[in-house]
Amino acid sequence: MGHPVTGSRRSVIIYLFVWLIISLLHGVMLWHFQDFREIIVVSEALVSSLLFGLAGLLAWYPTRYIPFQRNTPVRSLIAHVVAGLVVIAAWLSVTFGILNVVFHNEKDYIEFLNRSIVWRAILGGMVYLVLVLIYYLASYGEKLRERMQQEERLRYLVRDAELNILKSQFNPHFLFNSLNSISSLTLSSPDEARDMIIRLSDLLRYSLKHRENQFVPLKEEVVRIKDYLAIEKIRFGDKLQFEFEISPVCEEYPVPTMIFQPLFENAIKHGVYESTEPVTIRFDCQQEGDMLKTTIINNYDPGVPSGGGTGLGLQNVKQRMELSYEGKGWIKWERENGRFIVTLFFPCKFTGA
Repeated sequence: MGHPVTGSRRSVIIYLFVWLIISLLHGVMLWHFQDFREIIVVSEALVSSLLFGLAGLLAWYPTRYIPFQRNTPVRSLIAHVVAGLVVIAAWLSVTFGILNVVFHNEKDYIEFLNRSIVWRAILGGMVYLVLVLIYYLASYGEKLRERMQQEERLRYLVRDAELNILKSQFNPHFLFNSLNSISSLTLSSPDEARDMIIRLSDLLRYSLKHRENQFVPLKEEVVRIKDYLAIEKIRFGDKLQFEFEISPVCEEYPVPTMIFQPLFENAIKHGVYESTEPVTIRFDCQQEGDMLKTTIINNYDPGVPSGGGTGLGLQNVKQRMELSYEGKGWIKWERENGRFIVTLFFPCKFTGA
């Protein structure tokens, strides 16, 4: 930590202004209680006060390099007393030396000056104590500010780590399914397998490219979702249908990278895969007030026993929404008349994006 006074021009100006005020008060009191010429009053007020102001700057260094230790308070106190005595002795020596040289012919003033050494030392000690306390407060405030900044950085690091962990839980599952699909097509339909490999390559390249980017425009996410669905359509054929209806206002809105991927994977796994009838996955996006609303709907066959699931994909998306939007975005899901509906709400004015 640098010197709290000399560290900025503003602090220097304020500090100088304070000591000029103290000089003025010093001169007024000297003028009121002693019958000295104006030149003596002004000279002593400026020399004495401004020199102590200069010495007060030095009081920072004992405060900086002799931190007060709770386990050894006497030792710290003695160190500060010694430092204070040195500063006050230096101030008195220089001040008296200058005033004695300048006003050596003013016998009444020189006599007054010598008689006042005790109360000047006492006042100087009190001012020095005030300066030390102010410096301690400044040092404590700086340490507190640094600690808060470190905690803030740590909080962001923890959040980023949590987000990366959640991302890593999607990708292996999706990659496993895609490779299975390619494997099943390599012998029966090599051209379709080749098409799947190209699309999968584009999708994985996109995932790696934006691994460090928390947010991307919605339209980029939609392109990758369509790649994913095209891969799965090669596998399922007419059994899989999909529709997109996106308002133009939604296209440039930033959303968390790969936030929709596990939701479409769920729709495939629990809708298309388990159904005996064609399944349509619909994606809608529109603005509602100060929120962006996206909905993913897929029909399913209620009569087919579900293969079950842990709900990990939905929970991961929920956690990512909470982390990415600091609790201002959320997700909900429900079953209704043979349809599974997942709705995500993104805050339009979120500054973190």
